[in-house]
Amino acid sequence: MVKFIHAGDVHLGNAFIGLSDIPNWLIEKLQRATLDAFRRLIDMALQEKVDLVLLPGDVYNTNEVNPRIQLFLMEQFERLHEKSIPVVLSYGNHDFVKSVEYAPLFPENVHILGTSVETLLFNTDQNEQIAVSGFSYNNRHINENMTIDFPMKQNEDYHIGMYHGALGIAGRDDYAPFKISDLNTKHYQYWALGHIHIRQTLQEKPFIGYSGSLQGLNHKEDGLKGFYLVQSDENHQLQPTFVSSAPIVWQTINLKIEANQEIQASSLIELVKSTIEPQEHIFLLIQLKLTVDNQKQLQMVNSNAFYQQLKSKFQPDDHMYIYQLETKAQQLMMTMPELSAESNLKELDKLVTVEHLVEMGLNLVDNTAVFELLIDPDNLAEIKDKIQLKLKKIQGGVQDVD
Repeated sequence: MVKFIHAGDVHLGNAFIGLSDIPNWLIEKLQRATLDAFRRLIDMALQEKVDLVLLPGDVYNTNEVNPRIQLFLMEQFERLHEKSIPVVLSYGNHDFVKSVEYAPLFPENVHILGTSVETLLFNTDQNEQIAVSGFSYNNRHINENMTIDFPMKQNEDYHIGMYHGALGIAGRDDYAPFKISDLNTKHYQYWALGHIHIRQTLQEKPFIGYSGSLQGLNHKEDGLKGFYLVQSDENHQLQPTFVSSAPIVWQTINLKIEANQEIQASSLIELVKSTIEPQEHIFLLIQLKLTVDNQKQLQMVNSNAFYQQLKSKFQPDDHMYIYQLETKAQQLMMTMPELSAESNLKELDKLVTVEHLVEMGLNLVDNTAVFELLIDPDNLAEIKDKIQLKLKKIQGGVQDVD
């Protein structure tokens, strides 16, 4: 049986874009996230005694390689080296070759693909031969269809393609554009793709697909993240199984607050906790979308004081954190009453008042000058006069009143 790991887009050292004003204890978790996810991958490789570890592009997050990240990666590769597990690594559009040309030498079990398509041969303990073909990016963009240079499968037991790129058109698209039909012409048993961060299967058999990012890097990459553990079956097919490895998971939660429901920071956190199922070794970064019933609730939840109070409730031993709170009122728009011609003018006196404008959301106006302009008695009288004039026009049969 052949067994290997396919992990695209590791992005070691990612800075988690889109987060701000977060506590120090959480910053430390975020900084460790991609490293912890990769360490779990190596743990699995050792536990399963895989034949290969394949990393198709963007192992690093940036073209400025951090020495601390380099040292970490060398240590993890050394763990595989001690168990004679080979690694095949290609550089992608984030860590293209020119950007990492001064990288230190890895242990001899690590094979880095060059900028032209090349093929490496490996023999498993069961005397099965595996060919791995792939390439690295020399620059940030490749406009060519690189599949043209991939060799056809020969007599080897298994042939695997490593490809960092996306479906597209050669000459127009920037990331080694290809078509599925291009890949199928090579008769490989597996295509380990990289570049797309969302786990995606382009073809079931033979498998062509993306394992997605090892750790979700922003709110768009929500849900469990990890890698594929791939094994051969009795039909000589290579079947991937997803393995979760990301210690940080982005998640969006939608909640509704009823009109008679009191809103407090601590009770809101408990309400959020009641909707999630805790998972071991996973920390949730939550975007909370709250629907409230009325303007009063909306004003309170939208205040900075409430959000600061909410954030202060979280502690380092918690398994979640609300990094963003979005709110909306269910009944923001009041329906204008349908007035008969006789009652129009009487109802107008009730509508154009400060009290009614407050009920309609006047308190949400945070510009003092605008607020004072709207509550000025003379301006209210002017507004009423203009509405009266329009009503009279409508009653007189005038249409298209602006």
